[in-house]
Amino acid sequence: MITALLVPVAANAGFRCPAKGGSEWREYRSKHFVVQSDAGRFTIELLVKELEHVHALELQALVGEQVEIPGHLRVIAFADPGLFWDVAGNRETDGFFKYSGMREPMIVLPIVGLETSPETIAHEIAHHLSTFFFLRQPRWFSEGLAEFLQTVAIVRTESSTPIGSHIRQGERSGGRAAGMVPRNMSFAVQETSYVPLQQLLRWEGELDAAEAAKYHLASWVLYHWLWNKRSKQLTAFQQRLMNGEEPSAALRMEIPELDPGNRATLAKVDDELQEYRRSGRYVSYRVSAASNGSFSDAGPVGSGDVHMLMLDVGYRKTDKDGLADVDEALAEDATEPMAISVRAAADKSSPVAALRKSVAARPGDWRAWLLLGSALEGAAADEKEAAFRKAVALNPDSSWANNDLAWHLLSHGRAKEALPFANRALDLIPASANSIDTLAAVAAAVGKCNEALVLQRRAVSMLSPKATGVEGFRKRLADYEARCGSAAPAATSVAPTPSSSSSSR
Repeated sequence: MITALLVPVAANAGFRCPAKGGSEWREYRSKHFVVQSDAGRFTIELLVKELEHVHALELQALVGEQVEIPGHLRVIAFADPGLFWDVAGNRETDGFFKYSGMREPMIVLPIVGLETSPETIAHEIAHHLSTFFFLRQPRWFSEGLAEFLQTVAIVRTESSTPIGSHIRQGERSGGRAAGMVPRNMSFAVQETSYVPLQQLLRWEGELDAAEAAKYHLASWVLYHWLWNKRSKQLTAFQQRLMNGEEPSAALRMEIPELDPGNRATLAKVDDELQEYRRSGRYVSYRVSAASNGSFSDAGPVGSGDVHMLMLDVGYRKTDKDGLADVDEALAEDATEPMAISVRAAADKSSPVAALRKSVAARPGDWRAWLLLGSALEGAAADEKEAAFRKAVALNPDSSWANNDLAWHLLSHGRAKEALPFANRALDLIPASANSIDTLAAVAAAVGKCNEALVLQRRAVSMLSPKATGVEGFRKRLADYEARCGSAAPAATSVAPTPSSSSSSR
């Protein structure tokens, strides 16, 4: 099993924590979001209302109904856009999606993005939601789908239909729509240089801002073209992604003209895409959905916790400055659990004693209990289990807590007890190779050999050959193959369903 690492990253030099006169940060909770922000309550009301509405609209666009998505999406919203850019380390971005040090899905944005760049918020929510439906996503598909859905954040009027956008027959202009072409995108499509499919389909790594913008736009054009011109093939391809199949093989099977290895067919599609770009005629469709924007105030975020929050969302990794900020967090609150863990990891020392003090001082902090459970070894098995159970009880939305409790129970011969926690962990983050690996091990232990084999193959295929812990994944796969043979049923038999938080496998 692969464990998460808390890597120190530097907050910006101008940041001031609440203990030193900086803004107060508070936490707010709605049906689908946990928002942490230093903005005023009125602004938070607007933000939460829009977050919930976009969430509902994108679900409607994706599946045509309001299926239940397990867990909450954390949103870190900065009142000061300058602080956001400094912490993010990138003035070209209006927001981003990532997983936190505690393995929570998280969107980071400046609060002004609500007005200046609402599509960015919708884009990042789309990335989050799409992981519950498409278990394997090539980069072009992930970005193209998010770009396609993000226009539901634009409030349309009868007199403001975007350039190049055409409503499906029988629908009126107005309201929200998916697949639109806002004016800035319409101009960009015509002016930005074309990215050949040979390059786009192989896109994996990070690019500089200018190149990334080109690849995002090219991904949108390809997805929009498929949606309009190859709808049946796109549907079949998406179904394979939902089943967790390897994306390149799925693409060759359902849309062979996009086979990355066939230059001749790719060249023909390149010509079609160029014409599609030049035509400026893109069909969109209206989307409507009810939403509930109510929320509760969970109270202030402690000054030490704010320090760790800044480090958690930051991009710049400078260990010296990062550890200095960790030390400042500990000086303000010696019981801050993430700071304790990061400092101990840097010192190569045990955090157990300090984390025991942390759970005593913070009995309601799930992070302290989870990190304590992760740090305990050897004879402390009962204490370890109790700590994991407490973390799950305090935050049932933590995939990490559920996964580690499942692994602990499995390791002590209690696979049946582990099963619901392993299911819950994977339901919360369906694309987690770590959770897939755990559920596979639980399935094998309870005698579901074929299911274990399917899951473990998926887990191994999702890791790079050099990933930490990959050898353990491969060893378990070899074990299941020896037990079950090489044959296994289709992956659809174990695909997670977002409508259920604990589906049986």
